[in-house]
Amino acid sequence: MKKAVIYSRVSDPGQVGGLSLDVQKEKCAEWAKKNNYQVVGVFKDGGKTGTKTVGREGLEDMIIQCQEETIDVALVIDTDRIARNEFDHYKIKHVLKDCNTQLIAISQPMIDDSAEGKLMDGMLASINAFYSRLTGRKVKKSLEKKIQDGNWPGWAPLGYKNVNLGSEDKPNRVIKVDKEKSFLISELFRLYSTGNYSVDEMVDYLNDKKLRSKTGKKMYRSIVYEILKNPFYVKWMRYNGKLHKGNHKSLTTPEIFETCQKIMARNNHNACRRRKYKWLLNGFAYCQECDARLYGDGVHAKNKAYYHGSARNGCSHYIPLDELEKAVAKEFKKIQLSEEFIQAVLDKAKSLVKQSRESRDSEIQGVRNAIKKLEDKRNILEDNLLDKTIDKESFKRKHQDLNFQIQNLENDIATIENQRGFDVDVIEEVLKLTNNIYEVYCDASFEAKRHYLAIFFERFDIKDKKVAKVAYTPLFKKLLNSRKVRVSRDWLPGLDSNQ
Repeated sequence: MKKAVIYSRVSDPGQVGGLSLDVQKEKCAEWAKKNNYQVVGVFKDGGKTGTKTVGREGLEDMIIQCQEETIDVALVIDTDRIARNEFDHYKIKHVLKDCNTQLIAISQPMIDDSAEGKLMDGMLASINAFYSRLTGRKVKKSLEKKIQDGNWPGWAPLGYKNVNLGSEDKPNRVIKVDKEKSFLISELFRLYSTGNYSVDEMVDYLNDKKLRSKTGKKMYRSIVYEILKNPFYVKWMRYNGKLHKGNHKSLTTPEIFETCQKIMARNNHNACRRRKYKWLLNGFAYCQECDARLYGDGVHAKNKAYYHGSARNGCSHYIPLDELEKAVAKEFKKIQLSEEFIQAVLDKAKSLVKQSRESRDSEIQGVRNAIKKLEDKRNILEDNLLDKTIDKESFKRKHQDLNFQIQNLENDIATIENQRGFDVDVIEEVLKLTNNIYEVYCDASFEAKRHYLAIFFERFDIKDKKVAKVAYTPLFKKLLNSRKVRVSRDWLPGLDSNQ
């Protein structure tokens, strides 16, 4: 008896009825039995688009079996189960032909090896591909038309809500102000624009007012930052990298919105996560008596933060955070820089900036990967519409949701790109070193201070709550030994013994 394998595919893994995986399998099995073929393999791909072959393990396994065994026919219910573009269609048929396996679409008996059959096969392959592309184009045009008309096609941002002014049969969905939440969004912009509040303080404010995210969760820093950066709140919709004027009402003024952008750029509030205390000297401070690292930890007596040793290492020494950080800052007063050293510092700063950019590029790539996954889901959804396994209303709703998620991720990329201003801030601060390194260090941001410490010092040994000894970085040691930098005389007793 001749041998056959069966292949079935649907775009939706949860599909039931219609041309579900089970229905395709049963119809192909009936055909095989009627035509005296023994089914020796059944392969399926659930939730896989037909517009590409990558990731379709069932298809790959079927082809492998045809290559390893003598398989006479590969059965599918229709040719569009194999592929929805011409190139993949002919490629798969060619691979199977090399295995002496004939591809048979049981619902399309007109396709055979005759001249007419081959013509019909090519026409159907082209038609399948055409309808797939046409559906995608229509959806894209529909979304673009809605945007051009000033109407947002996706889910409404916080402070707004989606409203259907039409009927279920003829929907007319628009964006309206959410009266219960819009006031708090407007207050967020107004308060933040004063420059008196950080993003973290605004998070606390909104949570105290019981404002919740679209998913019903508490507000977080990332959500507040996304709101403050979103031009939607001043009637501008960002779509496909362009801004379009919207018909919806503003929740703040263009002047307040622009002020918020400047405040975020100036303070770089999005550069780090919030902590009540930032432990500047973690990794730098050590107890000289115990040779144990000092850690910043919580709040103790009199509501103060301390650096202290680890009890596991038997170290019970501690020093208030402000006291130790001020003592370390004074050490910068003793350093006198030469032109050669200033250049070396600039080179180091460039290296740090390069690392920052590489990290940011990696983050952007991660967002782009997420966009790619959503686009794959959108392709599957479009296949569902072609397969008639989803109604038009469900398709529109889900398709709009996917487009909205993709657009939000594209906005995230733009947000990350905007953070590049921090690199410029670091370079500007380093350039100020030529004036007064102590003042520059004291005025620097937390991140910049960490950079300065990493440039000059490897560690500080602390005794009796004072800086007793320092160890310099290899770069600074080299310049110190070559007399390209100097330290004041009253520093000398505390020098690293290796100097």
